[in-house]
Amino acid sequence: MDAQAVVSVSAAVLAITQFSKWSGIPDRYGPLAVLLLSAIGVVLWGWSVGDFERAKAFDYFSGWIAVATSAAGVWGFSRASGEALTKLSAPPGGAGSSPTIKSDD
Repeated sequence: MDAQAVVSVSAAVLAITQFSKWSGIPDRYGPLAVLLLSAIGVVLWGWSVGDFERAKAFDYFSGWIAVATSAAGVWGFSRASGEALTKLSAPPGGAGSSPTIKSDD
């Protein structure tokens, strides 16, 4: 996928992602929805240009990652994964468990 194709597919996937958010998909499913919608967009683009070859597999993979990254920003992964962040607990005791204190040596 060249840059123009990535931008074209990203625009379509961003729109579909926004529609998915509006349709009520819970935020906890955001990462999965973005990855699936991005994969669908890249596969549809590849099918439309008729260029499915083994030699282009990494081009499709890198295009999928670029499209997914764009859609992830729109979904708001930091907000979508907020539930997971609030469940974090303090690290176990041991190395690094005490605060760092600057000494004036």
